[in-house]
Amino acid sequence: MKYKRVLVTGGAGFIGSHIVDKLVLDNYQVHVIDDYSGGSTRNTNKKAHYYTCDLRNEKKADKIISLIKPELVFHLAANAAENKAQFSPIDITSRNYSTFINTLVPSVRNGMKRIVVTSSIAVYGKLQTPFKENDKPEPEDLYGISKLMMEESLKVLSEVHGFEYVVTRPHNCYGPRQNMTDPYRNVVTIFMNSLMKNKPYYIYGDGKQRRCFSYIDDVVDALYKCGFANVHGKIFNIGADKDYSLNELSDAIQNVTSITIPPIHIADRPQEVKIAISDHKQSKKYLGYKDKTSLKDGLLKTWKYAKKLGPQNEIFTKIELDNSKLPANWRNGFANKK
Repeated sequence: MKYKRVLVTGGAGFIGSHIVDKLVLDNYQVHVIDDYSGGSTRNTNKKAHYYTCDLRNEKKADKIISLIKPELVFHLAANAAENKAQFSPIDITSRNYSTFINTLVPSVRNGMKRIVVTSSIAVYGKLQTPFKENDKPEPEDLYGISKLMMEESLKVLSEVHGFEYVVTRPHNCYGPRQNMTDPYRNVVTIFMNSLMKNKPYYIYGDGKQRRCFSYIDDVVDALYKCGFANVHGKIFNIGADKDYSLNELSDAIQNVTSITIPPIHIADRPQEVKIAISDHKQSKKYLGYKDKTSLKDGLLKTWKYAKKLGPQNEIFTKIELDNSKLPANWRNGFANKK
């Protein structure tokens, strides 16, 4: 299917900016809405049209989207600080669900034909791995719950209003343009940023949590195809096949950077899923997904980007609910900010 006007929410951010670049190369009229809370002007593409807006502002979002009249929407605007959701539930939930619904409604009213929504494997919770798209979701945290609300809303509203949708569940993405100022997520660049400062980084618990670290180029290639392939109504896990513990990731990063600083282990984060590994047969079958980039090669490319950017100051944001379970490094960082 071909479109003329394409909207990318969160298009100045990590994944979104890579989607924008691909759309521009394919000569689409590209419009971007971003509030720059996680994105950056250095990620912008001169051939795209940018609108600064917090999509939680319903009236402003409606005005901009009514002007754009997008035929295809890639919705990536969110706050993916999964483990922070238990301590800042209003902020995280509103930045995930409210931004979604405030994008969807005016887009449908203005003739949108398809929306590609970025969800998360957080919807699976502690289900047996590898997670499969037809598993019944059982999220363990508010972030996963808000993403599942998004998915379920799509099913209902698509049935009633006749637009197409695709749900993607990318996971543990890393690479150039990742936000290095965020202390709550993006483990690869959190570790690298600390090493550039000659400081130790923190590992929660014993570090035996297992994740599949997915290089940005591989993820974006598959996610992009969701806008155009015959895949309406499908859900796709998108990410690397091979899993690593956080301890193994730590060793790999110190090998790549040639900087050896022992990490500091602190208490587990509450509600954190220990093993998160997905099955990717659907993405390989319908999207031609290829897990091409090895962890070592991906880390080398990310380290090159990080060094060029230089060490960044972390931006600690408001904690809405505080108790003894709040990770110590978050508490200390926010206290220092004040």
